[in-house]
Amino acid sequence: MVANGAIIGRCCLALIKKKGVVLLLILSLLIVSTGLGSDYEKEPARLQVNRSMLTNFLKSLIIPGWGQWSNDHKGRAVAFITAELAGIYTYQVNHSAAYDKKLEFKDFGDAHWDYLIWSFSDNGETACGNLRTHEMPTLKDSDGNDIFDSRGSLIPLKDHHFYENISKYPEFVCGWDDFDEKWDEEEKVYTPNKLTYIEMRTRSNDLYKNAQLAGTLIMVNHLISAFDAALGTDMTSFETTNYSGKFYINPLSAANSIKLEVKF
Repeated sequence: MVANGAIIGRCCLALIKKKGVVLLLILSLLIVSTGLGSDYEKEPARLQVNRSMLTNFLKSLIIPGWGQWSNDHKGRAVAFITAELAGIYTYQVNHSAAYDKKLEFKDFGDAHWDYLIWSFSDNGETACGNLRTHEMPTLKDSDGNDIFDSRGSLIPLKDHHFYENISKYPEFVCGWDDFDEKWDEEEKVYTPNKLTYIEMRTRSNDLYKNAQLAGTLIMVNHLISAFDAALGTDMTSFETTNYSGKFYINPLSAANSIKLEVKF
């Protein structure tokens, strides 16, 4: 089963690269569902539920496929748990690769962008001129005094904004150690090292987005599995229960799709 999860995970990686197509398909299904719903009455169908239905709902909400297994729907259970493993595999692969790439572009930036080259004085003047549309905070001690390195240079605060600023804004381009090789492109100034840094940082961000999408698909799998387990519970057991509850569902109605009403 783990092997199947890894295989489907690789398929998920390919689908993520085509996420525009996937989103278009989902949108198309929603439009079709809304159109079909207009041909039916708006009053949703009513199904009386019992404790087993809610129990299976919660089981599959926690572990996809658990409720299906309790319903003796083994094939569906295997499908949901395999999808879960595939989603986890896809998330881990992308998140781990994104983190490694983030460490890589930070090390590259630290090695090739220098605060002392960029700002050779403390009066706000930089090698790029006096254009200062974005701040470059520096380290300070507990008393608010500047901290200097062994060269007598201020030390920039290397947070998220620092690593974004040196790749995006023109007032920081002269801090790159190969600034003498600069060129203009589409009203932006690049150096070979800056361009390499941008490519590394963009790759890291793309991998994080893929991991986020995989995480969203995992959550969707939990929800689909939970509703499937609830609706797949044996209906014949409802007549013998004393549990009071009603579950209203009409998937063809966009206005009233799902309602849950429970009385203890």
